[in-house]
Amino acid sequence: MFVGLATGCGPEDVGPTPIVQDSAGVQLVRHGPLADYGRAVYPAEYILTIGDMEGPPDMLFAEVAGVELLDDGTVAVLDRDAAEIRQFSPDGSFLRRISRRGSGPGEISGDFTVGLVGIGAGRLLVPDAINQTVTIFDREGGLLESHPWDILQSYMPEWRAASDTTLAVHLWSATAPWHVLAHRSVAGALLDTLAVFAVRPSFNPVDQRFPVWADMLVWSAREPDQAVAGWMSEPRVILFRRGMPVRRISWERDEELLTEEQHDVLLGIIARNMDPGEIPPDLRAQVRLPERLPAMADVETSADLVLVQRARSVERLDQRITYANRGPSGFGGPLWDAFSFEGDYLGVLDLGAPADVFDIRGDTILGVREDSLGVQQPFLARIPAELREGR
Repeated sequence: MFVGLATGCGPEDVGPTPIVQDSAGVQLVRHGPLADYGRAVYPAEYILTIGDMEGPPDMLFAEVAGVELLDDGTVAVLDRDAAEIRQFSPDGSFLRRISRRGSGPGEISGDFTVGLVGIGAGRLLVPDAINQTVTIFDREGGLLESHPWDILQSYMPEWRAASDTTLAVHLWSATAPWHVLAHRSVAGALLDTLAVFAVRPSFNPVDQRFPVWADMLVWSAREPDQAVAGWMSEPRVILFRRGMPVRRISWERDEELLTEEQHDVLLGIIARNMDPGEIPPDLRAQVRLPERLPAMADVETSADLVLVQRARSVERLDQRITYANRGPSGFGGPLWDAFSFEGDYLGVLDLGAPADVFDIRGDTILGVREDSLGVQQPFLARIPAELREGR
């Protein structure tokens, strides 16, 4: 059992947060409500934004599922709706299309193409849940390798490159009792374990109502043997090294209980995700409405920081983090709370618009953001120096 030490959290408290240990040697860092710290909000420094509503088709994106920065500075973007990868020069000029919709060699399914992973030497790896393959292309789009994978046994939202030959993936299936963050080879061999969590039920077996959102595990990984993970419902993340928990960073929730009016907003989000002819008249009776918003929509790590994206209001809640659609995808809002790996709360990173962050390379964020009209723009952005240096 974790036992923590509450710490002061006024704006004047700028020193390190006291750390205690539980009986298993896990370091515990507990914060009060993060809003009480009065920390600064730092805007992200955008390096490159691709996408133009009035531009050519090459610049229009419908459902970006991955952004990769290759070793020559080019940027690859996977558009799941178009079932293709588009490659751009370092200045954002369009270069080429890679792959196409299909189930043959070098083709991808589209809707269930999981993501895009750069694995060194300009290679791009694409896991596909319909084709049940992992396909590797060279930087010019040539097919290098294709491996059969039981991808439906690997939870889909995130895959990461651990090295040129190793992937960090989330392994889970409906029949397994554990969520496992693990290293696997590009051919699928299980190499080692980064973290393990017990599976939580997706609906209440007593009332049989499905939740507005499932209590999903969100995670990120850094090399050589480090991962950070936590449940959407809980205001805490756990850092793992070599498969063992070493530090837990938690904070006191400051979100109020949801009102009936806010519940109506959530029901409207669910209804918008359904075919009009399929919306049951008793929708409220068929879903379990939450008392609060999720504590987290996503978590990411850089070499020095743990970034937590919180869902801060119903009014700005994106429909993609509801259970009725695809589960959490990271579009929880533009603001990310930044912690050091030691657990100190440093401030807020502002991406300026709802964004899905796919990875962080050094101080560079790879992601996609959306404007008020829902237009998607893949981007590269730099984490401000004030956050990186803990000022």
